[in-house]
Amino acid sequence: MAEPAVSTGKTSPPLPSVRVQSVYCFGQVAEGLFGATITVFLLFYYNQVLGLSGSLCGLALLIALCFDAITDPMVGSLSDGWHSRLGRRHPFMYLSAIPLALSFFGLFNPPVEGEFALFCWLAVFAVLARGTMTLFHIPHLALVAEITPNFDARTRLVAWRQAFGSLGMLIAYGVGFGIYFKASESFANGQLNPAAYLPFSAVLAVIMALVILLSTHGTRALIPFLPRPSQKRKFALLDVIDDVRVAGANLSFRWLVLGFIIVLGTAGVAGALSLHVKTFFWQLTPRELSILFGVSAFSTLIGYAIATPVTRLLDKRGALMIGAAGWGVVQIGLIGLKLYGWFPEPGTLALGCLIAGALIQAVFGAQVFVATASMLADITDQHLLASGKQQAGIFFGAFSFSTKAAQGLGVAVGGIILDLVDWPVGKGIRTAADIPPDTLVHLAVAFGPVLAMMMIPAIWCVSRYTLTREAHARIRAELDEPRPVGRAI
Repeated sequence: MAEPAVSTGKTSPPLPSVRVQSVYCFGQVAEGLFGATITVFLLFYYNQVLGLSGSLCGLALLIALCFDAITDPMVGSLSDGWHSRLGRRHPFMYLSAIPLALSFFGLFNPPVEGEFALFCWLAVFAVLARGTMTLFHIPHLALVAEITPNFDARTRLVAWRQAFGSLGMLIAYGVGFGIYFKASESFANGQLNPAAYLPFSAVLAVIMALVILLSTHGTRALIPFLPRPSQKRKFALLDVIDDVRVAGANLSFRWLVLGFIIVLGTAGVAGALSLHVKTFFWQLTPRELSILFGVSAFSTLIGYAIATPVTRLLDKRGALMIGAAGWGVVQIGLIGLKLYGWFPEPGTLALGCLIAGALIQAVFGAQVFVATASMLADITDQHLLASGKQQAGIFFGAFSFSTKAAQGLGVAVGGIILDLVDWPVGKGIRTAADIPPDTLVHLAVAFGPVLAMMMIPAIWCVSRYTLTREAHARIRAELDEPRPVGRAI
């Protein structure tokens, strides 16, 4: 494949202004909204509220995942070679806003009944919602590798971007539990009220579209300084396949993505089951749920704030491994204490313990996200030195797919687990008293010890990553050497 040369345009400043950086990071609010809603509410809504079996929910989302496997690298590769007056990334970001809002709203408002019809609706709109988010998310992610080449500046930028993602999560939880899922006479657990999901999804859809448009428009000043193809590249599926093959040839990339899929997939299962566990196992009220989810999202800000010094101390690989291990310890610890009868009964003290656990777990989890994205940006430099091609899009396309694959697999596996433990559904299921005790225990064991053990193979995979700070410094030194006129970088 003849890859078009990529030029860097005008001489880039070391880092854009704080305003432009902030507007760029603000775009992650949309991803935070989307991810929180899909992970926490989608399985609960289709399974517990609408009555679709967990396995069929999982199958529908696995179908959407298969489409992600095609669209994510396709958008990454396509944006790498896109040629327009708006640059490589911005046209796709603009294009995503309205279709994403419409497909997201449709996902939570099926006009059909019956298992087969609900299954088809979920599968189709999950494909549409994830696909339209891809149009924004991958080009937006790829920009972090192009805005700055600095090892630590990338970590700070990723940390700030993820902080805005936490803001999106807070908005999702606040709009949900604080407004539409409040307890009522008919529904003590407001998240079981089917009528609440229409206004809930409509508000979030509008917010996501506005965030995407504002962030995309506000970062236009970056366009003259970003790498761009020196000639137009015609799209071809074989080119995408070849780009994916080249990206997969990088050993550090392979081990990083595999480890990240295991970590995030495990967290995805936990997120998909969290509303079941918190509602019925921990017996939390809607008000307590809003507090706990809010604390969890807000606590990630602490994790992002300390991410840069943590990566300086432990390097990025070490930060990722410690983050995964800490998440697993909390996951098994809380459930274990409850199962052995060492946890307080439902009430203020129990809520305080859960808040402390959520805070610690969120801080550890934040290290995983920041370190992974920053490491991936470093890999694009390694690839640039080896091949002479600036292809951040294909790498971040693969990264985005691994993220969504983990989310999709998490919800799918979560649905299968619900069927395996014979979880009851229907209008008669309102409180923990409606769930057989053995069923609650089986769900708790799967949610706690089983998921925690999955961190072990994830940490082993990440330990195989070899692109250290010193190795990246050598790569940047070679890339920054003066080049003969006309040489593509």
